[in-house]
This record gives sequence, C-alpha cells and structure tokens, in this order.
Amino acid sequence: MNAGMVIAAHEDPPAGACPAWQMHALVFTTLFCLFLIPAPSSYGTPFIGIVALALGLYRTDIARFCENYRLALWATLFLIMTNVAVALMPGRALAGAYDVMRSILLMLPALWVAEHAPRALVLRGLKVFAVALSLGFGTLCLALADSHALMPHIYAWSELHFGNVHNLVNMSAVVLLALVVILLFERRPGQRLFFLVLLFFGVWFQWLLKSEGTYLALILCGFAWAALQFGGVLRCLAIVALLGGLIGYGLLMSFPEAFRAVTQLSLGGFEIRAQLNTRVLELVAERPLLGYGMSNFKDLPGTVVDGMRFFYPHQIYLEALFSFGVVGSALFVAALIGFFRYSSRTAIVSDPLAMLGFLTAVYLASKGLTDMKLIALQPLGMITLAAGFMARRPGIGRPVPAAPVR
Repeated sequence: MNAGMVIAAHEDPPAGACPAWQMHALVFTTLFCLFLIPAPSSYGTPFIGIVALALGLYRTDIARFCENYRLALWATLFLIMTNVAVALMPGRALAGAYDVMRSILLMLPALWVAEHAPRALVLRGLKVFAVALSLGFGTLCLALADSHALMPHIYAWSELHFGNVHNLVNMSAVVLLALVVILLFERRPGQRLFFLVLLFFGVWFQWLLKSEGTYLALILCGFAWAALQFGGVLRCLAIVALLGGLIGYGLLMSFPEAFRAVTQLSLGGFEIRAQLNTRVLELVAERPLLGYGMSNFKDLPGTVVDGMRFFYPHQIYLEALFSFGVVGSALFVAALIGFFRYSSRTAIVSDPLAMLGFLTAVYLASKGLTDMKLIALQPLGMITLAAGFMARRPGIGRPVPAAPVR
C-alpha cells in the first residue's frame, strides 16, 4: 500500500489542550536535536535540548513513562552504578553516565511529538530542516570551492568548526535520510521534484566526503527499509542482502590481508580500523566480564595503533565490550530492547517521523561498525530519539498502555 495512502487513513492523534506555540516549539526543538546533535555545542544544541526536555517534562505523563519503560530504566541505573564501581577511572565513567542519562531524557519530547503532533506539522518541520541544512552544505561547498581541492578544504573546515569531519558526515547523512522520507510521503509533484533535486545534491555531497563507513550504513538502511516495507520474496532478498553486508564486513575486518591479496585493492580507512579492532579485542580479553568503565579508553596504555593514539575504539560494539564487559554489554542490550519495546512496524511504514526514526537507528547501528563513539550524546541521544519516534501511536497498531491508576 502506498505510504501516503496509509498515513491518510489514520487521523492525527489528539493534542489535548496543548497550546499551539508549545506544540510548534516541541516539534522544532525535538527535530533540532535529531539533526544537530552531531554538531558542536556552539551551534546551540545543548540549549535547544534543555528547552525540548523542559517542554517534554511539562507535557509528558512521567508516571506513564516510568511505568512503560521501568525495566529499561532499572537496567540502565544498575548498569551505571556497577560500571562506575568497577571502572579504572570512576570520574570518567561518571561523565559517561551523565551522557547516558541525558540521552534517555530526550525520549520524553520525542514520545510526546510522536503521539500528539499532527503529521502535517511534523512533515513541514522535516522539510524546513532538510532545506535549511542542505542550503548550508551547498553554501559551504561554494565558499570553499576549489576545482582541485574541495574535499580537503571541507575536511579542514570540519576539523576547525565541527571538531571532526565525521560529525558533518553524520549530520548530512541524517538529512539525506530525511529527504528520502519526505519523498516517500509528499504527494505534490512540484515539491517532489524540488526535494528530489536536494536528494541528488545530498548523494553528491556524501560522495564528496568519501566516508566508506557511511556508504555501507546507507546501503544497509536501504536493505532494512525494503525488509520492513515489502513481504514475501522481496523481504527475504532484503534480509539476505542485509545479513550478507554485515557478514561481509565482519570477514573484511577479520581477514584484511587475505582480502587485499585476493583483490589487490586498498582498504583505505578500513585497514587501520581492522588493526584497532584487533587491539580492542586484546584489551577486552584482559577484563572480559565487567570491562574497564565508560569513557576509560582515552590515555589507556596500549591504545596506540600504527603510531596513532585513539581516544575511543571507533566501533560501538567493541566499545560496549570494552566499557561494560560481556555481562554489562548483555545488560546494555537488554536496556536498549526495553526502550524500543513499543516500536511499531505499522507506525514506521505509515508515519514519516517513525520511518525517519527507524532509518536513523539503522544508520547509527551500521555506521557504528566503522567509526563512531558509543558513550556520547551522539549516537545515544539520537538512538533514544529514534525509539520515541518509532513508538506506537493511538489508532496505529497496538497502543502504548497507560500507567495504572493508583
């Protein structure tokens, strides 16, 4: 069924007595957090995040939230307390705990927007951010235009203004996913053409940035979307392709020399990642059960690989093992499952916000294979925002239960 037809079949959820300005503010600040979390704090995300949280706390039924997600919240609290207790450097583990907790709090405005904001308002907000940020990327390219060195200039600018080029890569990737969602739900031909042009520019911008991990993540997003959208043979093919990509990447990281010998191709940035992965696994083997503690990788002896010192493992799954150990990682996964427990396939395929949340979660899970820090507002805050966006709405699938009357 056409996505636009599906969404039209469901009425917008009631907004209760929420004033229009609060609704608009919640939509704007929540989407701002999703798109701008990868940007440095100088771009205003911390302040906007506080506004979104304050409005979310004011509008959300906290008792209902705690009741629905109590197991995930208790698992997270127990994990944090245990991790700080066993950490080599407890102070750094506490800093990591702060990032975890403020990421979870972002679910409050995300859940409210998903449940109450009119779909037309959300789609309009996505368009505003997609256009504004695409224009920003285009302006950056024009300002740094050099027929022989545009990419190095963008990298240098990113290091100076964004702290790391991967922050710019991730932000532009989420904008690209938002453009895909807009095209899937927008029915007006003129606007579809306009956003299709922006989509082509977004693809070109990703090609310009030359992030192999982002290419892999975006391809896996496509397979995951197909597996969710279609049924029968197409779904099976999409799942096989998704698993094949993950297995292929795992083999590539495990046997880089064999791949290079057979194909005579350079692995580029993947080669140093493979060496780093091996070193992290060696460290995990020394403290396998409870790990070293959150944010304890920096300055740890033995984190120099090929003459380069790394401040984090650059692979979120290995970082989880390093930080929490096998036991703690299992608890961490259980907490994540608890936060996504109300995710709805029906909402994802019929609602633009839920679909963007799904694609963002898949992107982060895939990009985390190659280059991302786990214990940070990026990606944890974006993941919890995605969990809130993907939760079932009234009238779409099985509703999220209300807290019991006491």
